[in-house]
Amino acid sequence: MRARGAVSLVVLLLSWLALDDITTDNANEFPLEYALLVSAGIWFTALGVSLVVERHVFGGVSSLVAVGLGVVAFWSLPHHDQPPSPINYLGYVPLAWFAGLTVWLLAARVQAKSG
Repeated sequence: MRARGAVSLVVLLLSWLALDDITTDNANEFPLEYALLVSAGIWFTALGVSLVVERHVFGGVSSLVAVGLGVVAFWSLPHHDQPPSPINYLGYVPLAWFAGLTVWLLAARVQAKSG
């Protein structure tokens, strides 16, 4: 769990930097930043599925919902000097969810299997 938490922390940081660059830079294209956001979506989708498989159903399903909400919220990000739409503000919800999930993953202790 801690390794997935460490990867999630890096993915969150890169996502935040990508979002900041897209919304504040005055460049015309952001292929690297969008690639980072897509990669983050793939990582957190895989993490959500693995949590469901491991019977952490609430965490897994909530993660999948958060990825979907992130896709909707970040589909049309505002660029430099453009105001965000109300839908863009929904993007804070998945960021907050994955920040909390990352803390949980980093703090989780692996339970020994009995059998």
